This record gives sequence, C-alpha cells and structure tokens, in this order.
Amino acid sequence: MLDNFGKMCNSVMISHKFIKMKNWIKVIFIGFIVLISIAYAPQTLASILFGNIQVSEIEDGKAKVKWSTPGQYTRGVVYFGESSDNLNRNTGYSLNSYYHEVFISGLLKKKTYYFKIVAIDVAGNEKESFIQSFSTNSMKRDDLIKPQFGEQKIMQITNNAVAIYWTTDEETSAIIRYGTEEEGMNKTAKASGILTEHELFIYKLKPGEKYHLKIIAKDRAGNETNGKLLIANTSDYIGVASNLIISNINPLSFDEEYIFSRRITLKFKTNLVAKAFIQYGTTPRRYNKKIIISKSRKKEHEISLSGLEPNTTYHYRIIAYDSFFKKKIITPEMTFVTKSLAKKISNGSVVKGSGYKVYVISGNEKFWIETADVFSKLGYKWEWIQTIDDVFLKEYKEGKSLKNYRTHPDGALIKYPNSNTVYLIENRKKRPISSAESFVRNGFSWDRIITISTRERYRNGLYL
Repeated sequence: MLDNFGKMCNSVMISHKFIKMKNWIKVIFIGFIVLISIAYAPQTLASILFGNIQVSEIEDGKAKVKWSTPGQYTRGVVYFGESSDNLNRNTGYSLNSYYHEVFISGLLKKKTYYFKIVAIDVAGNEKESFIQSFSTNSMKRDDLIKPQFGEQKIMQITNNAVAIYWTTDEETSAIIRYGTEEEGMNKTAKASGILTEHELFIYKLKPGEKYHLKIIAKDRAGNETNGKLLIANTSDYIGVASNLIISNINPLSFDEEYIFSRRITLKFKTNLVAKAFIQYGTTPRRYNKKIIISKSRKKEHEISLSGLEPNTTYHYRIIAYDSFFKKKIITPEMTFVTKSLAKKISNGSVVKGSGYKVYVISGNEKFWIETADVFSKLGYKWEWIQTIDDVFLKEYKEGKSLKNYRTHPDGALIKYPNSNTVYLIENRKKRPISSAESFVRNGFSWDRIITISTRERYRNGLYL
C-alpha cells in the first residue's frame, strides 16, 4: 500500500498540473503528503526514560510504587528486597501505558527496602532505573497480605517416596499435609527454613497408592496460604534402585552460546532429582576448583563459572548424587577452551551489564555511578548507556564509585562555557584537542562532549 501511495505522489509531483499550481496550494499539498507519509512510516522507538518515581501509602505491610515513562508506552516490573544486592522479590505492571502504579507487599515494620523498575516497551526493549530505597519506620502494622505461590510441582515419585518443589513471592515456612484420601490428609511433613524456594522429600509411603498433598505456606507476619492439591501415585515396582545418569551436557567443546573469554555456562540433566558439583582446573586430572552446581535437588542443572583465564583449556568433571536411592556418579574428564580476550571498550564509555549498576570505563577500571543525581550532574545522557555482556564487564577492575560530580574520570570529553576548546581528561589532566581532524582521527563522537562548570578545574596536559 505504501509503495502505491509513493508512486501516486511521484506521479502527481511531476505532473504538468502540479507545476502550474499556485505557490500556496503547493505548500498545502506537500504538507498533506508529509503528514500522510509520517502516518505510514515505521515508527522509531525513542529511548525509555523514567519520570516521577514515588513510593507512597506505606501501611499494613504494603506500599504503592508509582512512575511514568514520558512519551513511551511501556509495561514494567518492580524488583525489591532488603538488600540492594539481592532484589529477590518482584511484582509486575502488565498494561502498556505512560503512567504506572503497583503495590508491593510482604513488608515488615522498621526496615529499609531497596527497589528498581524495569520498563519494557512494545518492541521488547528494556530499561532499568537506578536502585532506590524507602523505609517502613512509620508503618504501624506488619504485613497483612497472604503470600502467593509461584510454581508448585511434584519433582519425582518412587515406590515409597515423593519429592515436592514450590516457590513463594516472599519468604515463608511451610508444612505439607498428605494422605491417601483428599478429605483425610492427616499426616504432615515440615519444610526446613524460611525461604522463597523450597523442596521437600516425603519418605515411608506405601507402594502403589494415590496420595493427596497440599502445601500450607506461612510468611514472617503469620499470614497463611493454602497451595493447590497435588497428586502423587507411587509405583508398585519394588526392585533394584535406578542408576543415576547424567546426560545432555553442554558445552562438550567450543560453543558460542555457552563459552566466553572469562566465563562459561554449564548445563546438564539427571534422570533422578539430584545435587551436583563440578571440579575443574587447567591441568588434566588435577582440579583446584570445586563449586556447587545445584544447592537444591533437581533434574535440570545450570551454573556459570566466572573468573576464568582467556584462551585457556580447562579440564573438568561433574559429580552428582541423588537422595532417593543414595546413588552417586562421576563423569569422565571433559574439556572446554575459553575465547580470546574481548576487545577493550573505549575510555569514557557509559556501560552496564545484566545488573542495575551503570559504570564509566576508564583505562582498565570501571567506576560505578551511584545515583541518578550524580549521573545527570556529570552531564551524561541516558541514551549513552551501552548494555554489554557481563563477561566483558568483568574484565575491568572495580574502581572507586562516583559519589559526587566535582570531577570527571579519564576518557571524558569536556569543554567550558563560552569556549570552543574541547579537552580529553587523561591522568587527571585536561588535554586540548588541537583540531577537528585530530578529534575525528581519535574516534571521538561530537555528541559526547560535556559542558562543565568553570569551577571544575584540571591541570593542563599536552595537546592531542
């Protein structure tokens, strides 16, 4: 349709009648064409910006979080927790809108909570806010909201045991009621710990029976929630215990999806729910590292190994053991080769990985910009932030975090008001860039020049 419309416009514009039109008619006609073209043209999505983030109505164990995404239809997720490094709970806003508000629950009195917002536009692009915090010191009553279940499932069944797994949206304790009759679940088993992710093994069941099970979760404030009814049919097979098998190991060798310069992702499956760990090192049959892969028992396992050396051959083996039959298995030795070191990122780049922290790259170091206020007053722009793979980000040492905006780190391009001279900050000195040719030759970008206050002083360096 757009092609036909374009052909029609071209035909009209080169026609003899158009040439003879009066000027004011031409202006109206061209304006009309421009408006129609805009309507049909693909829309370029602007960068997501956050506005007016507020926390209010902190009472009875809940709080309202409000924010806006000016000019962009988005949905969002609020991640929160009692530590800025562990935002282990979340709640979402699934409608696409400019204005958003959600209630987060399960809050306790006299606590500090940290949160961030992840906005997602209609094209699936994501943007994280800086981490912020609020206090429940003035809240009079604890949480009155019942915990909510996430996943609830039977992981595995044998002739005399069952393994159960479930998650809750806040930390809970739990008991499981079970029995061979739905109305007669008169036996109980207690889950250990107050967690958001749970597993429990129930033993001494009868072979060939149908068991009904229900999880009852209780949060720290005493609110209880009943889970759904789970059914477990124990096997009537009584014989030699099954062997434990490890399969679908990835990566077996070089693989773009799993192997990086300083990190790999390891995945595999077991036929029985099992715990597992990995031993590895750079010398065959000599393993100087041992890491737990699966803290909870499961059949699908995954772990990321970080801090590896680039372009290096690693030797490893997996050891797994199950809880039902007390079986253990050790794989033969396998190897993987890490990639060569990633290309360095230019000084002054503003980057982030999969987490919420935004850094400035300077030399071999990365400097965390602690707050949105510091970010803005340093003159950085949101659209400058590049999201890079965590493995590349980990190649830079952690420098001192940027808590103020009195000076800029190495790599920044600066200028003073009422002056056309552009400087490169290097070794805490300002180096004048001698010409536009030098600016371009060094690969700098004109849109990354920051105008700074005359009170921000640096010693003079050599011309660039």
